[in-house]
Amino acid sequence: MKRLALLVLVACGGGGPKTTQPAPTTPTGPDPVAQQPAPPVAKPEGPMQPTIKVVQPAAPQELAFPEENFRADQPKPGAPRPFRLPKVKPFTLANGIKVFLVEQHTLPIVSMDLNFDGGALVDPKGKEGLASVCMSMLTEGTQKLDKIQYAEALADVASNINAYAADDSVGLAMSSLTKHMDTTFALFVETLQSPGFRATDFDRMVKRRIEGVKQSKGNPASVAGRVTGGVLYGLEHPSGTITTEASLAAITLDDCKQFATTWLKPGTARLFVVGDLTEAQVRKYFDKGALASWKGKAGKLPALPNPATMNGRIFFVHVPGAAQSQVMFLQFGPKRTAPDYFANTMVASVFGGSFSSRINMNLREGKGYSYGARGGFGYSKQYGTFNAAASVRTDSTYQTLLEIDREIKDLQAGKTPIKLDELDREKQGAILGLPGRFATAQAALGQYRGLVYFGLPLDYYNAYVAKVGQVNEAQVKAAAAKHLKPANAVYIVVGDGDAKMIVRDPGTNKDVPYMKDGKQLTLREALSDLAQRGDVGTGGFIELDTDGRPLR
Repeated sequence: MKRLALLVLVACGGGGPKTTQPAPTTPTGPDPVAQQPAPPVAKPEGPMQPTIKVVQPAAPQELAFPEENFRADQPKPGAPRPFRLPKVKPFTLANGIKVFLVEQHTLPIVSMDLNFDGGALVDPKGKEGLASVCMSMLTEGTQKLDKIQYAEALADVASNINAYAADDSVGLAMSSLTKHMDTTFALFVETLQSPGFRATDFDRMVKRRIEGVKQSKGNPASVAGRVTGGVLYGLEHPSGTITTEASLAAITLDDCKQFATTWLKPGTARLFVVGDLTEAQVRKYFDKGALASWKGKAGKLPALPNPATMNGRIFFVHVPGAAQSQVMFLQFGPKRTAPDYFANTMVASVFGGSFSSRINMNLREGKGYSYGARGGFGYSKQYGTFNAAASVRTDSTYQTLLEIDREIKDLQAGKTPIKLDELDREKQGAILGLPGRFATAQAALGQYRGLVYFGLPLDYYNAYVAKVGQVNEAQVKAAAAKHLKPANAVYIVVGDGDAKMIVRDPGTNKDVPYMKDGKQLTLREALSDLAQRGDVGTGGFIELDTDGRPLR
């Protein structure tokens, strides 16, 4: 009976924490547990404390809250404090690299980002995706170390090296503890000057990229991202090209070797360093040792032609059976260096920059169509754009497009001007969030790289708080009227063209089936009918394939 009681206790989880034990064997002799003498019972060292019995009433308790007047108002934020950007020290190395150094000796860490001209803009026609593939190949190992050995060498010193490719630049970045800097930098130099470029690694990467493209064609958000450039800039524009299975398959290993030879040169490169290094140490790493003889200038970026936006107003891509749709509004906008940049930023923030933004409160909180909707200005060195986007319930796709169109038109026309409380909320958010942009070395590197990329002064952020604080209601109203151009915009919709649509009944403020001539319209029918009516502008309805090419 004692053995039975013990087994029941263990099975019920009593007697302490659960651990995984070997499966018990059936004893062949006397019960060893039953024969163990009982352990002595410990006597209390002092008097026993009385047991406190806690009684939880069955009915909910009535809670009383103070009626102080101050509880009716949200606390006011404190006065903004000026933000002082860590001092940036620019200098030039012997091989022509322009360095931007921020010394931070509080922590023993170093981050570097070596940035070159190049990127997707220089991909040859028919080999779109080349820059991205070739830069990723850099970190697949070196001539001395294969992929696994390379990864283990970095892991041994808790360091990281990564490569990237953007539209008009490529780069190699690293982060390291100061005490392992020599080891990490030696691997950084190997990655840069003697990448492995093994055929097996290349074949695996290309196959993986091709499968990624195939998979992306079943996701409305990914498809929208694929076709956006071609619609806005034109398929022949370098910013409008699309990476396809065929373009990836056309890339060769020799192409990547030639890409590295052409573009990874120091003469026009930029080096951003944040952390526990001095100028003398940076010069030692780059002007001496393995990089002492590294010379030359990269190829020249091509001059860009004028964008040629596709003819049409509503561009649609059919994804059969999609549970959600992607709806996007796109137009060209001001450049990053526009004199009214701060007013533009506040317009974008109020419209779609945060959870409390107008478009998110409309589509998510007000109507339940989406988990989140956003919008705002975007910038490259050559262009500025404005966009609004949301992933929404399939049946609400049509009504979502109408809501986005109405929000933008009303804001542009001054029917729903930005209110003071909205402006103050976004201004405070921008000011209080500024230190977060420099919270890590990698984040700080990105900020400095952005300043250099757009040609802004290195002390730009020292005046940021004051300039944001000076934005007023009249300025944001003028910015919205000037830069929001719904008449020149295009819509991209990706989703199931056969899904039935709903509309919002203005009388009841409830969703009802979208009926016409006694039939509930599908998404394709509703968009085509909308384009014919011209309610969101002229230009017509254009259906595209998942590679952005018009079907008819």
